[in-house]
Amino acid sequence: MSMTRSAASPWKNDRPPHLPCRRGELPAAVLFPGDPARVDRFAGILDGFRILGQNREYRIGVGSYRCMDIGICSTGIGGPSTEIALVEAAELGCKFALRIGGTGALEPEIPLASLLLVSDALRGGGAAALYADPTHPATAHPAMLAALTASAEAAGAPCRIARVASIDGYYAGQGRSYPHGAVDGDAILNAYRQKNVSALDMESETILILGEKLQLVAGAVLAVHANRATDTWLEEYEPAQDRMIRVACETLLLLSK
Repeated sequence: MSMTRSAASPWKNDRPPHLPCRRGELPAAVLFPGDPARVDRFAGILDGFRILGQNREYRIGVGSYRCMDIGICSTGIGGPSTEIALVEAAELGCKFALRIGGTGALEPEIPLASLLLVSDALRGGGAAALYADPTHPATAHPAMLAALTASAEAAGAPCRIARVASIDGYYAGQGRSYPHGAVDGDAILNAYRQKNVSALDMESETILILGEKLQLVAGAVLAVHANRATDTWLEEYEPAQDRMIRVACETLLLLSK
């Protein structure tokens, strides 16, 4: 790799322009939370856990789970920052990409703190549209979904396979009012339900579309932090996050075999 940057490929000294690591430091199996603060939760789960660095919304840690190396790379919120994380991670050697995040359920029977194993995502995000026509389905890699299902069931975690919609906005697009403006939240959420969407997030579509484009084994597992049908919110979400993290690590371990 060139010692000087170019505008078309701004890498330098084997380092990408955004992710705070260099070639050879990121394992093939990588988990992608949204929140940089959640990267540090892995200190109690992975052996030899250490932080490689942080740049903007991208915080990267590495460690081992039952002798398998795992990387954790936060994506920030939304499709554009997730696109950067996934493209640069793939160039750094990522082969297995699993999003671990939070979601708001749309069905009243989906309990708070349960896990959603994402089968596919409704198309509509801006970043993903740059990589595949909006008519192209955004689906989890079959091997990833099968491993997620097996790991969640083995852990006894309350879970279900679900379709999500990844929205390029947290307020108006998800039926929430904003200053000097109001939306018809029921109509917006019902429109998603009519398309067989069970939950909303902001990154899964990008992970699935880019995962396929970059030839990764990609998928997403989401902890239910809110339920829009019952208008309930999970205040103590850490136990659900830790359960999801362990299921995710077991999933990558299954895939490695």
